[in-house]
Amino acid sequence: MADPDSFLPHSRAGGSQDSEQPILLSPVPEPVNGARLLMVLEAGLPPSLDLFDRVLNLFDDGSDAHAQARTDWKALGGRNDVQRSYWQQAERGGWEKRG
Repeated sequence: MADPDSFLPHSRAGGSQDSEQPILLSPVPEPVNGARLLMVLEAGLPPSLDLFDRVLNLFDDGSDAHAQARTDWKALGGRNDVQRSYWQQAERGGWEKRG
């Protein structure tokens, strides 16, 4: 049985109460619920980051999304309004912050 404290209230976009959802699952990066954090899964960064305070880009190592993440990382390199960092899995396990 799952721990009740582990549940995160969420909904799929397209409902009548999207603006009330603490977590909104959506194929498009539109913060109709006032979200300031965007989590992108295997999709690359949206054209504009201005709507969010923080963007997390999650992808599998070695995937097409990984190649896209490298391209996105390089494109963000010259921007003064963006603070870049990433986490890389260490050889012995665990994660190390980089960037």
